[in-house]
Amino acid sequence: MADNSLKLAGDFDGASDDAWRALVDKALGGKPFDKAMKSLSYDGIEIEALYTRDNARIEPQPHTRAGNWTITSPHWNPDAAQMNADILEDLERGVEALAIKLEAGYAPGLKAADLGAALDGVYLNMARFYLMPGEEYEAGAAAMIAMLNERPQAQAEAFHGNLGCDPLGTLAGTGRLKEKAEEAIEKAADIALKQKPKAWRNVSTFRADATVYHNAGATEAQELACMLATVTAYMRATDGRGAEIEPVLAVDADIFMGMAKFRAAARLLAQVYEAFGDTWHGRLHAVTSLRMMTVKDPWVNILRGTAATFAAGTGGAYSVSVLPHDTMLGLSGKSARRIARNIQIMLQEESGLYSPEDPAAGSFAVESLTSELCNKAWEIFQKIEFEGGMLKVLRSGFIHQMTSAAWAVRKVNIAKRKDAITGVSEFPDIHEKPLSNLGGMPDLPADIAPAGEVNPPLTLHRLAEDFEALRARSDAMLDAAGKRPQVFVAGLGRVADFTARATFAKSFFEAGGIEALATGGFTEMDALAKAFAESGAAFAVICGTDAQYEDMGLKAAETLKSAGAGRIYVAGRPVNADALTGAGVDEFIFMGADVLDTLTRAYDMMGDDA
Repeated sequence: MADNSLKLAGDFDGASDDAWRALVDKALGGKPFDKAMKSLSYDGIEIEALYTRDNARIEPQPHTRAGNWTITSPHWNPDAAQMNADILEDLERGVEALAIKLEAGYAPGLKAADLGAALDGVYLNMARFYLMPGEEYEAGAAAMIAMLNERPQAQAEAFHGNLGCDPLGTLAGTGRLKEKAEEAIEKAADIALKQKPKAWRNVSTFRADATVYHNAGATEAQELACMLATVTAYMRATDGRGAEIEPVLAVDADIFMGMAKFRAAARLLAQVYEAFGDTWHGRLHAVTSLRMMTVKDPWVNILRGTAATFAAGTGGAYSVSVLPHDTMLGLSGKSARRIARNIQIMLQEESGLYSPEDPAAGSFAVESLTSELCNKAWEIFQKIEFEGGMLKVLRSGFIHQMTSAAWAVRKVNIAKRKDAITGVSEFPDIHEKPLSNLGGMPDLPADIAPAGEVNPPLTLHRLAEDFEALRARSDAMLDAAGKRPQVFVAGLGRVADFTARATFAKSFFEAGGIEALATGGFTEMDALAKAFAESGAAFAVICGTDAQYEDMGLKAAETLKSAGAGRIYVAGRPVNADALTGAGVDEFIFMGADVLDTLTRAYDMMGDDA
């Protein structure tokens, strides 16, 4: 009987790493392979262009749970009735768990006293709950415990959730607690060991939220290390009863690094629990990254959230909470909340991601990244422990210095657009219409007093914050003067000659809210002078080929300067740069230039009332 089975690559010769490398070297045309084809992560991990059995850096590890994660929806509306309506709608449409932000310190959220009203009609034996109470962890836990006491005791075994006690994460994020941190940890441990009824064995007390470090600029390994150090501190406080701790990590749109981070977290947590004579229970929670969220072009946040959810789900997250795409604009609208929950439902049900067990197992790339993240994170964790533990390094400023240094490096790459932010630094739409289906930002709660411990809080950084600050200046000028700041695009020659650089220049300037006025090609200087004068633009950018820069670039620069251009740019790095500068060109824009610095100086020169 004929063998009709399909044999993939059966008719092809076997490939080798050397053969691939030879083809790549030929395509590079003499450029250094390592510089062109390799990169470094922010933790200094070398990322290969192609991972093979020969260059994989894998250490044998146990299986990582992955697949059917718990679909969680975040809620932080201070109106209990509206939160209740939102919760019931989410549960009716596929959500399985609720992440509830309680009012605390300087952060808005639900009052602890309103928790019962917000959860009215919610069957807590059918929906998990995760509280985020901040400084008010004691009041939040007490309110939740009181509410659970009122529920039928037959359901006690079925209650699943977390009371959200995280004094270390709160101190890091807000810079204050209502008592000394040692006392706060002791109180939380008392809730875990004494106040919480034993019947609620599926209700944990401690939360080790490492997203605060991620949002302050931490690398993947640094975030993992801070999470491990926090878990270790709480394990000590509870005499090693690790089942009471629920770690939380951020996940961004870097799919492979996100998968590796969650797989590394499971391995590292298993090591920590083993040191305490316990077994890691596998409840690792994911929240889509706040620092990757943008104000401008918020629709792209949907794609970021989808990529992040894929990474967390396939990386082994126990639950995933997707921030709605309008999170940075106010209280999320109904449509945004629906999209956020449907991202998870579609990935699980339509894409089938609930089916595979540890889909990255055996992948040379992901396994290598996982192993190297484990090693990097463990080194930093050991450093934190050597310095005295998580509380001591928060007080000493070690964590602040570490995250600030990491953010400073990332900030440079963002400014140069090496780290692209779609919809903001790349492909910006400065004429986008703002979303209108939002609630206003809630009022901040009354300040807590007295503060038992005050410490400088970690600074929240978003990747897009500097570019969006320039966009805000543009919006303000539009409101005041009826138009945005503008730059005249002076294309030289035929459209085909200047289109590439004109397109680059448009994206360059509009990333900061400076509108690029498209024009036709110019060969006659009188026409160029007239067009610039009629445009009303303050600045001009010359775009063309290097040959055209040598042929007519000097005349174009002199013409624009005579026509009143306050500042003249040239797109590219032409060989006659010195001559162009002598003719009036002020600056050259090119790939790798500091876009933020260039645009900030442009605003400062034109004035915000231009």
